[in-house]
Amino acid sequence: MPVQLILCVETNKRADTDSVYISETIRHWYQLNNRIKLSKVYMNTKSRYCSKAVEKEIAEKSKAFTIGDTKVIYCIDTDQYEKSIEHKKEFHNIRQYCEEHHYDLIWFCHDIEEVFLGKRVLDSQKKQEAALFRRKRKIEAVHSDSLSCRGIQSGASNILNILDQYLSRKTANVL
Repeated sequence: MPVQLILCVETNKRADTDSVYISETIRHWYQLNNRIKLSKVYMNTKSRYCSKAVEKEIAEKSKAFTIGDTKVIYCIDTDQYEKSIEHKKEFHNIRQYCEEHHYDLIWFCHDIEEVFLGKRVLDSQKKQEAALFRRKRKIEAVHSDSLSCRGIQSGASNILNILDQYLSRKTANVL
Protein backbone atom coordinates (compact mmCIF):
# COMPACT_ATOMS: atom_id res chain seq x y z
CA MET A 1 0.00 0.00 0.00
CA PRO A 2 1.28 3.51 -0.76
CA VAL A 3 2.47 5.55 2.19
CA GLN A 4 3.12 9.24 2.70
CA LEU A 5 5.68 10.26 5.30
CA ILE A 6 5.19 13.82 6.49
CA LEU A 7 8.48 14.99 7.97
CA CYS A 8 8.08 17.97 10.30
CA VAL A 9 11.44 19.72 10.46
CA GLU A 10 12.71 22.57 12.64
CA THR A 11 14.19 24.54 9.77
CA ASN A 12 12.48 26.93 7.38
CA LYS A 13 11.85 26.39 3.67
CA ARG A 14 14.54 28.87 2.64
CA ALA A 15 17.37 27.28 4.63
CA ASP A 16 16.06 23.69 4.49
CA THR A 17 19.24 22.37 6.13
CA ASP A 18 17.71 19.55 8.21
CA SER A 19 16.11 18.06 5.11
CA VAL A 20 19.51 17.60 3.48
CA TYR A 21 20.69 15.21 6.20
CA ILE A 22 17.34 13.42 6.40
CA SER A 23 16.98 12.98 2.63
CA GLU A 24 20.59 11.80 2.29
CA THR A 25 19.91 9.23 5.01
CA ILE A 26 16.80 8.01 3.21
CA ARG A 27 18.57 7.81 -0.17
CA HIS A 28 21.57 6.00 1.29
CA TRP A 29 19.84 3.39 3.44
CA TYR A 30 16.42 2.84 1.87
CA GLN A 31 14.81 1.70 -1.33
CA LEU A 32 12.48 4.32 -2.72
CA ASN A 33 9.74 3.82 -5.27
CA ASN A 34 6.58 5.50 -6.48
CA ARG A 35 4.59 3.99 -3.59
CA ILE A 36 6.40 6.25 -1.12
CA LYS A 37 5.71 9.96 -0.94
CA LEU A 38 7.90 12.17 1.21
CA SER A 39 6.39 15.48 2.27
CA LYS A 40 7.78 18.19 4.54
CA VAL A 41 6.30 20.62 6.98
CA TYR A 42 8.64 23.46 7.87
CA MET A 43 8.03 24.51 11.46
CA ASN A 44 10.67 27.29 11.33
CA THR A 45 11.46 26.50 14.96
CA LYS A 46 10.64 23.53 17.14
CA SER A 47 8.65 25.73 19.51
CA ARG A 48 5.97 25.78 16.78
CA TYR A 49 5.48 22.00 16.96
CA CYS A 50 1.84 22.33 18.08
CA SER A 51 0.95 25.61 16.38
CA LYS A 52 -2.28 25.93 14.44
CA ALA A 53 -0.29 26.60 11.25
CA VAL A 54 1.73 23.37 11.58
CA GLU A 55 -1.36 21.34 12.50
CA LYS A 56 -3.25 22.82 9.54
CA GLU A 57 -0.46 21.97 7.10
CA ILE A 58 -0.26 18.40 8.40
CA ALA A 59 -4.04 18.06 8.00
CA GLU A 60 -3.96 19.46 4.46
CA LYS A 61 -1.14 17.16 3.34
CA SER A 62 -2.87 14.18 4.96
CA LYS A 63 -6.19 14.94 3.32
CA ALA A 64 -4.59 15.44 -0.11
CA PHE A 65 -3.01 11.97 0.00
CA THR A 66 -5.98 9.74 -0.78
CA ILE A 67 -4.33 6.53 -1.99
CA GLY A 68 -2.75 5.16 1.18
CA ASP A 69 -1.65 5.78 4.74
CA THR A 70 -0.05 8.95 6.04
CA LYS A 71 2.49 8.87 8.85
CA VAL A 72 3.64 12.05 10.59
CA ILE A 73 7.22 12.14 11.83
CA TYR A 74 8.63 15.01 13.89
CA CYS A 75 12.40 15.53 13.46
CA ILE A 76 13.68 17.35 16.54
CA ASP A 77 17.03 18.31 18.06
CA THR A 78 17.34 17.53 21.76
CA ASP A 79 19.54 20.60 22.23
CA GLN A 80 21.09 20.72 25.72
CA TYR A 81 18.32 18.64 27.31
CA GLU A 82 20.65 17.21 29.96
CA LYS A 83 21.89 20.65 31.10
CA SER A 84 18.93 22.94 30.49
CA ILE A 85 15.65 22.48 32.33
CA GLU A 86 13.94 24.51 29.60
CA HIS A 87 15.28 22.26 26.80
CA LYS A 88 14.40 19.13 28.76
CA LYS A 89 10.86 20.33 29.35
CA GLU A 90 10.38 21.34 25.71
CA PHE A 91 11.65 17.98 24.46
CA HIS A 92 9.40 16.16 26.95
CA ASN A 93 6.40 18.21 25.76
CA ILE A 94 7.15 17.45 22.11
CA ARG A 95 7.55 13.74 22.88
CA GLN A 96 4.25 13.74 24.77
CA TYR A 97 2.51 15.63 21.96
CA CYS A 98 3.75 13.08 19.42
CA GLU A 99 2.53 10.18 21.57
CA GLU A 100 -0.91 11.77 22.02
CA HIS A 101 -1.27 12.32 18.25
CA HIS A 102 0.24 8.94 17.28
CA TYR A 103 3.13 10.66 15.53
CA ASP A 104 6.66 9.31 15.42
CA LEU A 105 9.56 11.27 16.86
CA ILE A 106 13.04 11.26 15.37
CA TRP A 107 15.52 12.94 17.71
CA PHE A 108 19.03 14.21 17.07
CA CYS A 109 21.33 14.65 20.07
CA HIS A 110 22.25 17.43 20.54
CA ASP A 111 21.48 18.64 17.03
CA ILE A 112 21.38 17.22 13.54
CA GLU A 113 24.82 18.58 12.64
CA GLU A 114 26.43 16.92 15.65
CA VAL A 115 24.91 13.60 14.58
CA PHE A 116 25.96 13.78 10.92
CA LEU A 117 29.09 15.95 11.05
CA GLY A 118 30.35 15.14 14.51
CA LYS A 119 30.42 18.82 15.49
CA ARG A 120 28.24 21.80 16.34
CA VAL A 121 27.79 24.34 13.55
CA LEU A 122 27.09 28.07 13.79
CA ASP A 123 23.73 29.12 12.35
CA SER A 124 25.53 31.19 9.72
CA GLN A 125 27.38 28.07 8.49
CA LYS A 126 24.55 25.52 8.53
CA LYS A 127 23.48 25.93 4.90
CA GLN A 128 27.07 25.72 3.64
CA GLU A 129 27.87 22.65 5.78
CA ALA A 130 24.71 20.84 4.64
CA ALA A 131 25.54 21.50 0.98
CA LEU A 132 29.08 20.23 1.50
CA PHE A 133 27.73 17.12 3.26
CA ARG A 134 25.58 16.32 0.21
CA ARG A 135 28.18 17.24 -2.42
CA LYS A 136 31.00 15.25 -0.78
CA ARG A 137 28.66 12.28 -0.11
CA LYS A 138 29.62 12.32 3.55
CA ILE A 139 26.61 10.14 4.38
CA GLU A 140 28.74 7.20 3.27
CA ALA A 141 31.01 7.73 6.29
CA VAL A 142 28.17 7.83 8.83
CA HIS A 143 27.88 4.56 10.72
CA SER A 144 24.39 3.10 11.09
CA ASP A 145 24.98 2.42 14.82
CA SER A 146 24.96 6.16 15.54
CA LEU A 147 21.64 6.47 13.69
CA SER A 148 19.99 3.48 15.40
CA CYS A 149 20.12 4.39 19.07
CA ARG A 150 17.35 3.41 21.45
CA GLY A 151 18.30 5.87 24.17
CA ILE A 152 19.39 9.47 23.77
CA GLN A 153 23.16 9.88 23.68
CA SER A 154 25.47 12.57 22.39
CA GLY A 155 26.09 12.54 18.63
CA ALA A 156 23.40 9.95 17.98
CA SER A 157 19.87 9.59 16.64
CA ASN A 158 17.03 7.10 16.31
CA ILE A 159 16.29 8.00 12.68
CA LEU A 160 16.86 4.52 11.24
CA ASN A 161 14.70 2.91 13.94
CA ILE A 162 11.77 5.10 12.97
CA LEU A 163 12.24 4.91 9.18
CA ASP A 164 12.65 1.11 9.34
CA GLN A 165 8.96 0.94 10.27
CA TYR A 166 7.91 2.38 6.90
CA LEU A 167 10.74 1.93 4.40
CA SER A 168 12.70 -1.09 3.16
CA ARG A 169 16.45 -1.05 3.67
CA LYS A 170 18.87 -1.46 0.82
CA THR A 171 20.76 -4.70 1.28
CA ALA A 172 24.23 -3.39 0.35
CA ASN A 173 24.50 -0.79 3.15
CA VAL A 174 25.85 -2.61 6.17
CA LEU A 175 27.99 0.18 7.69
